[in-house]
Amino acid sequence: MKISTNYTAPVYNNYMTFGARKKTSGMPEEKNNGNIILLVGCNNILGNLKVEKMSETEKFGLLKDNLANKVAPALLRSGEDEWNFYINSTPENMQKVQESEDRYYEVYRNKDMYNAFLQIDKTKLSKHDAKILKDILKEFDEVINTGDDLKALNNEENEISQKFNNYVMTIDGKDVSNAEITDILQSETDPEMRKKAYEAKMKRGDLIAEDLRELVNMRNAYAKKQGYNDYFDYKLKETYNVEPEFLDDLLNQVYTKAKSKIKKIQKNDTAELQKFYGTKNLEAYHWGLLLDSHPDKAVNKILKELGKKKPKRVEEISKKTYEGMGYNVDEMLDTGRLTLDLYPRKNKNTHGFCFFIEYGKDARILANLNNNIRSIDTLNHEMGHSVYTLGVPTSLQFFDRKDASPAMTEAIAMMMGDLVRTEDILKDYIPNKNLKGIKKLFSTDECDFITKSSMIIEFEREMYKNPDKDPAQIWKEKKLKYKNRDEKADNEWATIPHFLSHPAYYQNYFRATLMKAQIYNHLKSKFGNITENSKVADYMNKEFFSYGATLDEYDLVEKFTGKPFSADDFVKNL
Repeated sequence: MKISTNYTAPVYNNYMTFGARKKTSGMPEEKNNGNIILLVGCNNILGNLKVEKMSETEKFGLLKDNLANKVAPALLRSGEDEWNFYINSTPENMQKVQESEDRYYEVYRNKDMYNAFLQIDKTKLSKHDAKILKDILKEFDEVINTGDDLKALNNEENEISQKFNNYVMTIDGKDVSNAEITDILQSETDPEMRKKAYEAKMKRGDLIAEDLRELVNMRNAYAKKQGYNDYFDYKLKETYNVEPEFLDDLLNQVYTKAKSKIKKIQKNDTAELQKFYGTKNLEAYHWGLLLDSHPDKAVNKILKELGKKKPKRVEEISKKTYEGMGYNVDEMLDTGRLTLDLYPRKNKNTHGFCFFIEYGKDARILANLNNNIRSIDTLNHEMGHSVYTLGVPTSLQFFDRKDASPAMTEAIAMMMGDLVRTEDILKDYIPNKNLKGIKKLFSTDECDFITKSSMIIEFEREMYKNPDKDPAQIWKEKKLKYKNRDEKADNEWATIPHFLSHPAYYQNYFRATLMKAQIYNHLKSKFGNITENSKVADYMNKEFFSYGATLDEYDLVEKFTGKPFSADDFVKNL
């Protein structure tokens, strides 16, 4: 169950994704006694109430509150157990996750309660309440009517996840972490050592590739029962409320406008690497090296040296960044509203996410940091999720006490991650010439992200639409199309965690990239450099985070920035 994570590397905001399902029996008995409705066996949700003066909104409000009283404690427990599993991925902790999931889903096995919600006339509700009702009914329907199928999917995902997380990568018989692999591929110039590092990473993908293919087929079978051709479109529409046609149009629009610049960047990068390695035939392991001409290389060297003097230097930089906007990070930590688990160790998940345990009260960050620019981006990103989570008022009704959407929280997080290049947060640590160098890379990074996200989204969609085709071959084709790299087919695709734990999620990052540009440009016009104005935190809390999920994502963007959501600001920033 992915109810409490925001991924950097990413599920978020689904009150229910997968879980154990146990059939229940008996439907509520409805009796009309004059103007009194008696719902028998529904935990007295409405009880004996005179309803001649009660609106559908009032009745729905009572039902929502009753459900929230049961869901909230179960959600807290499952969030705690999931956090414990990711910071220590043992079989015992996995068992606790499964047990807490069962307790959580038990709430949605109540057919009496389900029927009470079915009785609400959605045509008499506001647009917002009608959406909440639809989501609630979907949760009940999935548990009561398709629970066994979803339990099988959940169990399969958990087993693959445990296998993936527990696999220890090695180079020449020595254990290496994901952070160490990344460091080698960024800095190691010896092609043989780079090849070993890349192959060590690929073995992890090889380990679960066939399991993932089986999971794709299982997910597709489930989606077909829900009336969809494949699971990708099912998740896109049912979980993220995104129309496939709208996403296609957005992808094509942005990629077309950025394509000429993307191709120019790729041509230059290829020529530089070919010259450095002395070969025209670049392999997958050749890529990722930061050449001496790359501004990040010099900065990473400085950060590494600073890290030797103070190992938690990245934390210091991120903390100062947020304090510059007016966030009291020390207070968040001291009061337990924010929890950090930031460095690699055995049995810990190797990626990075922010967990909401309870909106407005408890956010936690899991990461595997190193002293480099990437880690500063990562921690700033996850802190972005955290301040959003903690900025949502606890006074909101339970089903509105969350962010506007997965894409919206990613927009805030990605905007915060960008600050390492868009503003001067490293000015106290690196020379001005280096600072200017890494800031010049922002536009290049944006182009690279559009390329990467377009490739990943198109690959995943085709993987579900053509499940009999080897994903390694699909990945090879997409890499050639988007990155102009003709490499041998391998299971690199299986090392991307989203395909396992967050199907169809990556499009949220893509849409978030467009949202963040519009949001940041608005803030910049109002405050200048946002990391140098302590009024920003209060403004974001009042004018953005305070709405929780009461506004649709695009309505929130328009209300905040004063103009409809579009790709214009992103394209302008390129």
